Amino acid sequence: MLIAILEALIIDFPISAFVPVIGTRRPNLIFSEEYKAGKHYQILPQTIATRDAKKIEIIEFFWFGCGHCYSLENQLKSWEEKLPSDIDFWRSPITWNEMAKTHAKLFFAAEFFKKPEIISNTFVSIHANRRMMTSDQELQPFFASFGITEDQYLSLFNSFAMQNKIRRADTFGLKYQIRGVPAFIVNGKYKVSASNDVGTAELLDVVDYLINLESD
Repeated sequence: MLIAILEALIIDFPISAFVPVIGTRRPNLIFSEEYKAGKHYQILPQTIATRDAKKIEIIEFFWFGCGHCYSLENQLKSWEEKLPSDIDFWRSPITWNEMAKTHAKLFFAAEFFKKPEIISNTFVSIHANRRMMTSDQELQPFFASFGITEDQYLSLFNSFAMQNKIRRADTFGLKYQIRGVPAFIVNGKYKVSASNDVGTAELLDVVDYLINLESD
C-alpha cells in the first residue's frame, strides 16, 4: 500500500484526498497480532511534549490531495466518534508545496468558519469531482455553497493569522519528520504510517494498540 510521498514538486494532474483518526484505552479490543516497533510503527528519536499531559495525544497528518487519506475518511470518522474523553485528537495538514498550502488553508477555514462539512466536501471535490481546489474559479463557488463570500475567504486566506497557521503546520511537519501521509503521532512517542507491513485500513488498529500501551 503506497503512501503519499513527501515530494515538494508541482503536481499537475488530478489527485486524491484525506482523513483523521484516534482512540484511548479500549479494554475490549482484541488485536490480531502483537505489533512491533520498527515494523508496524516507529519510535521517535526523542519524546516530544504533548499539549495536554493529562491525556493521550493523537495527531493525524494528512493532505486533501492524498488518495489514501481520502479512503480512510469514513473509517476515521466512525473511529473518532467512539474516542474516550482522555484522548486528545487533532489534525495537522501538510504544507510541502504551494498546492498543499492552499489545501491547508481550506482545512483552517473550516475551523475558522466553524463549518466542518468543508473538510469532507473538499475531499469529494478533489477526488470525486476532479477539481484541484487551488484557483479562485474553483474556490469562490465552493465557499459560496457554505454561505461564505469571496471577500470573507480571501480576507482569511491572506490574513496574518492564516500565515501563522501555515508556519505552525510547517513546524509540526518538520518536528515529527513527516515524509508521507496519512501518518499518526501517538503521545509524542510513536509514528504510524502506511508501509508494506501496515496497510491504510490497518493504521487505526496500530494506533489503538499504542493507545493501549500508553494507558497501561
